[in-house]
Amino acid sequence: SITYLAFLQGWWLPVIPPLLALFAVSGLMTAGNAQLQEEFKRSKDFLQEIINTIPDPIFVKNKKYRWIVLNEAYCRLIGYPLAELIDKSEVDFFSPQEAEVFRQQDDLVFRSNMTMEHEEEFSDASGTTHLISTKRSLHRDAAGNLYLVGVIRDITARKLLEEELKRQTADLVQYNTELQLSEQRLRHLALHDPLTGLPNRQLFLEHLNQSIAWAQSHQLLVGLLYIDLDGFKQVNDTLGHDWGDRLLVAVSQRLSGCLRHSDIVSRLGGDEFTVILPAIPEVSVAEKVANKILATLSEVFALNEQALSITASVGIGVYPLHCDTIDSLIKQADTAMYRAKQLGKNCYQIAVAISSQTNL
Repeated sequence: SITYLAFLQGWWLPVIPPLLALFAVSGLMTAGNAQLQEEFKRSKDFLQEIINTIPDPIFVKNKKYRWIVLNEAYCRLIGYPLAELIDKSEVDFFSPQEAEVFRQQDDLVFRSNMTMEHEEEFSDASGTTHLISTKRSLHRDAAGNLYLVGVIRDITARKLLEEELKRQTADLVQYNTELQLSEQRLRHLALHDPLTGLPNRQLFLEHLNQSIAWAQSHQLLVGLLYIDLDGFKQVNDTLGHDWGDRLLVAVSQRLSGCLRHSDIVSRLGGDEFTVILPAIPEVSVAEKVANKILATLSEVFALNEQALSITASVGIGVYPLHCDTIDSLIKQADTAMYRAKQLGKNCYQIAVAISSQTNL
């Protein structure tokens, strides 16, 4: 059967078997067969011209791993003329490491009698590195001699493009990650107090909305503690704003440290803080938290060997016992906080129940 080897313009050309047959009979010719030799040369040249039209590099090797057929594309690829290559092998032109790789691939095909394709790398006569994909297969001539046929695709440009695409993809992933981090940082800055790192008024309102929505669906209460520091203005006026800022940071840390994990402390501005108590069963829970906050903040603050003492006034509002909207909850807690100040500070007051508000 004819072996179809080389691909040209969508058709497989039966090129190699006739060439192998010519090489097989060439050894039988004698000097007296001048006409036969001339006929052989014309046939050989004709078939060589045909495989030279094939753009992919092609080589044929005998069992001694020597080239017996090459096309011009192969010669151009490695950078040597045909006359220098015929009856030679990779050992004569490539580095020992490259030649060894080629020999191993050839030997694997000879031993397995299987068609194989491998990606390889070599440097041509000018030192330029090429990445190639070589498909090797075995074929016999009319006399039964075994030859290895290789068809090569230079994939250097494709590999470089793949590497460039990988690099660009990695750059895009990194850019996207940095963009997401930037967006997260911007959102954090927009929703948090720059001094204490606590949620600001905007985020406080978001948390309060979410807490009330969840409590409504589970038939639970939401407590809101409105906190105003007693004596903070005196610290600010006496020691300056730097000491005032340090005190606010210390207060925020104490508040965060004495609450449940689910509770949310926020700074609304100045010396005003809030604490959201989501999903509480009764008002007494809010009272216990308020007492804990009062005790915590009444302890002396030691800031760089400066002892500062303050207290707090706390107003407690509970949804929906004291209000029916978020705005009214905040207003009721704020009003209760001012009553605590009027009653001597360092205490808490509970907002008036809705039923009592109606009677008033």
